[in-house]
Amino acid sequence: MLNYVLIKGAGDVASGVALTLVKAGFRVVMTEIAQPTCVRRKVSFAEAIYEGEITVAGIRGTRAADFREALEIASEGQAAVIVDPRGETLKKYPPLIYIDAAMTKKNYGTSIDDAGIVIALGPGYEAGVDAHAVIETKRGSSIGRPLYQGTALPNTGIPGYVKGYTAERVLRSPAEGNFTGALNIGDPVNKGDIVGYVSGVPVKAAIKGTVRGLLKNGLTVSKGAKLGDIHPEVNREIVFSVTDKAWAIGKGVLEAISTLQEKSISDPKKFNQLIYEKLQDNQEHGRSGILYTLVEVPEHYAALSGAHLLVLQGGWVYGTLGSYSLDHKMIDRSKTLFSQLEPATDLTQVKLCLQDDESVAKVLEDPFLPQKKLIIFGAGHVSVSLVEMASLLGYQTVVVDDRQDLISKARFPKAHRLICAPFEEVF
Repeated sequence: MLNYVLIKGAGDVASGVALTLVKAGFRVVMTEIAQPTCVRRKVSFAEAIYEGEITVAGIRGTRAADFREALEIASEGQAAVIVDPRGETLKKYPPLIYIDAAMTKKNYGTSIDDAGIVIALGPGYEAGVDAHAVIETKRGSSIGRPLYQGTALPNTGIPGYVKGYTAERVLRSPAEGNFTGALNIGDPVNKGDIVGYVSGVPVKAAIKGTVRGLLKNGLTVSKGAKLGDIHPEVNREIVFSVTDKAWAIGKGVLEAISTLQEKSISDPKKFNQLIYEKLQDNQEHGRSGILYTLVEVPEHYAALSGAHLLVLQGGWVYGTLGSYSLDHKMIDRSKTLFSQLEPATDLTQVKLCLQDDESVAKVLEDPFLPQKKLIIFGAGHVSVSLVEMASLLGYQTVVVDDRQDLISKARFPKAHRLICAPFEEVF
């Protein structure tokens, strides 16, 4: 499993989760449909699908053409957004943490086996069955609370209470057809004003206030579909503010991740075989990597001993040391090590950073650099000395010559490979 967070959905609540996790140091990739239908577009990373990028609460969200680009974007501290209506990213690039933030109020295929940690938002999922944790999304004293058993409160169909209004705040389609906006997000509106049209049928505001959210022009909607919402105050700045609901849910997700990692619901060492395979493949293709191994831990964290984190150049990270804070420290540290010409194997002492625990552990950092290779054309007496010298400097040497009598292990005992062939064939 790759060490990143995959979030299904990029609407305003999902974006609140992404903001919280990016600010905490996670690498976040979000998936969306080709034509997102969220209405809080000024605070939704889904808008990047239309515009290419959007900045929300100081964090940039950028559309990626494919997963490789998405991982590069996420590694730069941005939220990467990719079009993936069928969930192919989850299948092809299994994440360490998967969050179903589609808010569909029904489980459309999320499984507790999808990732090391699986979290779902709102009703429609059972904690301990469909996901490791479910986050309460209904406004009230319990909003944002992680549940590790049972389900979130059921959906009532009634929008949250804001400044004395509930359902009146929401703009809904009076018919089936294409939506065209008459106003823009942030515009002031009076009761009875036309906000837009669906196939020529006007959509009117039921209250006075500010157009806080509005569907993208040109999208096809069904009768009764949500088209937007009105904030019951005239305040343009409100359209750029992430809601307290989204922040609370994001905080709950972060708490759930920390709790689940502490409980070691996913044994970090189960990723070790995958890490060994990736490390070997990396070496064969001449790429650099750093393998971190947790070697000394307090007795009460003995289950984490031997956990690996493999950081490859290009942003690819596999496995976990069992703590997202510790993983992030090592990932950041690898940037410095990669910049060094000859990073050395070292043993470093670090805090485990598991909630309020100040316990320390030792991490072995072992850089794996591409083997230096020297190809020598010609097996004369100069090449014999050159191979000896290159061997002392740590090079793998290959000697090429078309004279069979000169190409022998007795003549070149330190050569890694001998090739007897015409030069033009080797070229």
